[in-house]
Amino acid sequence: MAKTQRRGQVMNRVARRVKGTAGRAVVKAKASRPVRKVQVTLGDLIAAAFDVAGETKAAAKLVSSRAMAQATGKQIIFVG
Repeated sequence: MAKTQRRGQVMNRVARRVKGTAGRAVVKAKASRPVRKVQVTLGDLIAAAFDVAGETKAAAKLVSSRAMAQATGKQIIFVG
């Protein structure tokens, strides 16, 4: 064990380990859930983004974001 000194006090430095089994169990539980596929049109996505963002530019940024491309499996690009 390594000892350190801080303001005249001798303290023992002990490394603490976090158990990883609880985190792994949660990840496995989430991964095993069945995914329900839903068909959504591009117009529905744009309308929902506009409802959330409130502005045209913000809705375009939201729909063309990397997270949306990852969720839908398609990259949406706005031109103009």
